[in-house]
Parts: sequence; C-alpha cells; structure tokens
Amino acid sequence: MNVPVPPPFPFNIQEFSHIQIFPPIGIARVGDSGFNLYTGSPDGEPEYFFPPEVPGHDQFPPHGLVDGAFKDKLYRVKRQAVVFHAYAFNAKNEVLGEVTASSGLTITWTVYVRNSKPSFTLFRGKHRPQTKDLRNPDVQSDKDPDQRDRLIVDPGPKSITITPSDRNPSHVPIAGDFYGSQDIPTEVHLGRIQADEKGRLVFIGGAGYSRCVSDPQKQNFQPDIISEFDSIGWIDDVCDGWVDVTIRVADTKFQCHAKHKATVMSAPPKFAWGIHAPTTLYDIIEDIYSGNKEPGEVQFYEHIWPMLSGTYELSWVNEKAFQGHGPAGLGNFLSMEHDLSRKDATYASLRKQIFGRLRKPEYKDPAQASTTYMPRLSGDDGDAIEPGQIIPSSGVPIKRFAALTALQYARFEKWAAGIFSADTSRWQEYETIEAVPVNMQPLSLTLAALEHSTGDPLYPGLETYWIAKDPDIYLIESQSPWTEGDSVPPFRINHEKVQPGHLSRGLSLPWQSDFSLCNTHWWPSGRPDDVINIMDWTTGAGKVESVSMNDFIDEISPRRKQWARGLRDTPDYPQDYYPGSTDMVRNWQKLGFVRQKKDYKIIDGSSTLPVWLEEERGYIQPNIGHMELTPGTDDEK
Repeated sequence: MNVPVPPPFPFNIQEFSHIQIFPPIGIARVGDSGFNLYTGSPDGEPEYFFPPEVPGHDQFPPHGLVDGAFKDKLYRVKRQAVVFHAYAFNAKNEVLGEVTASSGLTITWTVYVRNSKPSFTLFRGKHRPQTKDLRNPDVQSDKDPDQRDRLIVDPGPKSITITPSDRNPSHVPIAGDFYGSQDIPTEVHLGRIQADEKGRLVFIGGAGYSRCVSDPQKQNFQPDIISEFDSIGWIDDVCDGWVDVTIRVADTKFQCHAKHKATVMSAPPKFAWGIHAPTTLYDIIEDIYSGNKEPGEVQFYEHIWPMLSGTYELSWVNEKAFQGHGPAGLGNFLSMEHDLSRKDATYASLRKQIFGRLRKPEYKDPAQASTTYMPRLSGDDGDAIEPGQIIPSSGVPIKRFAALTALQYARFEKWAAGIFSADTSRWQEYETIEAVPVNMQPLSLTLAALEHSTGDPLYPGLETYWIAKDPDIYLIESQSPWTEGDSVPPFRINHEKVQPGHLSRGLSLPWQSDFSLCNTHWWPSGRPDDVINIMDWTTGAGKVESVSMNDFIDEISPRRKQWARGLRDTPDYPQDYYPGSTDMVRNWQKLGFVRQKKDYKIIDGSSTLPVWLEEERGYIQPNIGHMELTPGTDDEK
C-alpha cells in the first residue's frame, strides 16, 4: 500500500514570503532539578515544565507539572522551559501556518546566549547618575565591558537540527568558561536546547547556581555577600540572547532564515504562580510600540480586569495588598466584578473613584508620591516612601513609586468614562495553542510569554533591568507602524544593537542578593513578601478546605508569615553585611511556592473567593545558613 507523502508545508508555498519566530521574547526560569547545589555540578536529567501558551490560562498545574509539584522527588526546583515556534507569512504579513517537522523538511534552530554580568558597570538605577565604575575592577579594567572576555560566560552560538531522518535529536548543552581573576576557568552551565516532537525549539535555563571563584581551592565557594548588587568574583547562571531558525526543503534549493531573531531570557523562578504584576513587560513594550497614540477599543476583560482582579491575587503575597484588596478589604474588586464591568451611569461614580486612585504615568503629578495611590509598589528610583518617612533631600520622591504605563492609564481613563466593552475575553475558549486560530497564534504566544513577567519597577528587576524601557533597543519599523490589537505584534529586540548578555547584565550579581533584599513592596508577584502556609489553613474544627469569612479573618489570616522566614534579616543600609543575601544564595531552593488551591475557598455570604497558599517549603534552620532540607515537608519546625 502506497502512503502519500505529506508536503513540507501546510500552506501554498507560492504565497510564502518570510518566516518569523514566536514568541518574539520568551522567558525561561532556573531551577536546581538535575543539579547538585552542594557540589556545584549536574547530577541527572533536569525536570521542567511549560507555562501556558494562551493568555489568561493560569489554571494549575501548568503543562508538565506532575501532581502540581514545582519540585521534583529530590525536592529540587523544576525549571520553567520556553518553547519557540516558527511561522510562515505572506507578503501582507498574514499568517500562512506554523512550520513544523514534516517529510522532506529540515529545521535548524540556533541560540546564542551569554552571561556578562561580571563585566558590566556597577549597578545604578534608571534615574541615578551614570557610572563608569566597573564590577570586578581588577580584571581587564582597561577594556570596554563587551571586551572583558575573562568576565563573560560565552558559549558561542549553539544549534540543533531536526531532519526527516532524525526527528528527535539529542539535547545540546550550553556552557562556557568564567575566569574572573583566576588562571584556571570555571565551567558555567547556562542551560540547554532541545526539540519537541513537532520540531519546535525548547530552551531550558540553568540551575540557579551562584558561586565565587576568588578562592581556587574551593570549587563550591559561597562566601558571605558583602555587596548589595555587585559582588566581586561571583558568577551566576542566568543569561539572555537571541534565537534564529533556518528552514530547508530536501532535494530543492529552498532555504529560508527567520526575518528577525527572537529573544530568550532566563530568570529566577516565579515563586507565586498565577499572580500578576500590575505592569508586565508586555505592558511596557506595548506602550513603547503604541507611540503615545490614543488607545483603541477598551475591552474590560483584557485591559482592565486583569489589573483590578490582580490586586486580590497580590493580597496573598503582600501584607499591604491584603489590607486594602484582600478577602475582607474594602478594595476587594472580585466582589465588585458585576458593577465594574457595567458601563452605564449607575456605576460611573465607582469607576471614577477607582480611576482617581491610580498614579499618573511618567511622574506627571509629584503630589502622588504617596502610598494612597495605586500601585503601592516601589519605583525605578528606589524604595517607596512609606507614611511617616522623611522625604529624601535629593531626587524626586514620585520616582520612588511605580505607576501604570501611559497606555494602561489611557485605557483606564476611557473605562472610567464608560467608553469600553465587556465581552468575554477572546482567549477564554482556548486551552492550548493548537486550539487557537492560526492567525491569532502569534499574539497568543507573545502575550502569554510576558504576562507572568514584571515590568515595573525595574530597580533593577527580575527578568531584565530598566533597559527594557528604552525604545532604542527595539526593532520599530516606521514605514509599517504597529497598530494596537494587530494579531502579529512585532515586539522584537534589535540584536544588531543588543548583544547576547545585554538584557541581564544590569541585574544584581548574584541574582539571589537583590532577590533577598526586595522583600516588602517590589515584586510580590514573583518573589512573595508574606504568605499563608497550607499547614496553617486550619480552624477550630481542624483541617478544612472551605472556611467562612469570619473564620478566615479570626483564625487563619493572623498566621501570615514572611515568605523568606528562616533566612536572616539584613540591616537597613548596611555597608558590608548582607546576611539575608548570603542565606538566599544557599537556601533559595528550599523556599515555598504559592499557588491557587482549587479546592480551598472562602465563603462570603452567597459568593466564594479563591485562595492562594504556600506549599513545598523545605525546613531551614534559622541563622545557620547552608543546611540540608527535609524533603517533602511544609512543617514549620
């Protein structure tokens, strides 16, 4: 029986114009699964999972998490992978279809990532004076940061090829040497690349491992941290760079590269799953590409509700949000969804009241340098000014507070005026990227990849630093400007200007240092401030799943604890003493993950409220530092 050979493309090749990679910016996250942090070396296959590829689908667990566990059987943190897809377009920039592994088709993916943190200048905030002072000033200090090769982990471009005869090639490790001040290099593993069954690229980041090379006799040297952002001799394994793809058809001369490269970043774990920042990197980039144009149609469930409902999510990882927007807070917008989604005059005063509490973008109103405005988070110029604090003599206090982007604010302004629609989100009916209509898949992948990121504040940031707010780093084509709502967002980094390693080099070194210090009003959507552990979800009746509002307020909410409990505190404004950062380097993998517990509810009259709780926390013996954890326990010993 003759089986017909399928054509290489699921579309008319005569219409083909170019290839593009989506998401244009993808984020992977580190985890120590498959790596021994105590010896500093790989010791097995890492377990990993995939975040949703459709926006708004935060249902737990994400694809690849067995039994909803973010940690493997050895109680190590699973890594968050990112998948890149290649799409074919016609000359009108319309999607023809996804290019996948098929008979006669060869796909070659190439990835080039670097870690150049140690070669860069000392940390400075976006609004602080520029500095030329270098990290590691005793090594190649006479060279430009990009030329300080002893301080850059540079694996070079790595490729993986899927052919008709080899649909499942072996993974390709990504590792490079770091010398620092030493003559013998230290190998640093930044991750690996592999292909899935359809020929898509899977990027898996590093282990989250940080070390110091200043003592060559100690291979796993993690001395006390004595700098807030700029530790000398240290290297971690986060990275960033570009992704390219080449398509070939066997027995023909057809060969095509992607029109533009995509971007990949590896970042710290997201310890609060399904909890969103008020402003994400998607919001930052969308605002840049919008060019300050008047926003188009405002869709309540896509543009307004995610931020309003997100304040309730944040209440499970931040005490101030809990007071204002938690289950019993006056600003619990979940209970107001019906009213907030109505545009008639009956609810106009409520909309305007909420809009009046939003901090204006671009620091337009210095009088809003106050915690009475939203978001109640620090900004790009350092710590927010808390009530009762003395206003600093230098700098503009309003820059100490986060704000929405101009586009976000303009949408809220139209919402307050009743100029919006409240249709169900267009993404609600799709659970997988394959189910999304092909013309919408690029937008779906772009938004889903960035909606779990943090775009404000960037001081320095989690996934990238304030460079993300610079329009000059993006590819913006003036001859074909992006129109808000286009199904093919061109959110691309200009890799002619931005070299591999540039997007992460302004972050804290090592990453755990600032991750420890930012523990009050910075990034609770990724790095929780305070939480309720699942072991504390009890009442006088014992272990229950659904509780009344009164029982929650009286018995459960007082049990909130610091997420990083067990790690030492760092004194305010230390000069050479950062014990919390030291402990975070050694114990970050033992901290718990916060996730929505679907079977747990707060009963408030006739309505129910969702619950996020901390799980999978290992035991950390206080003030001791590098301790073995007790696997599989949430005990608060």
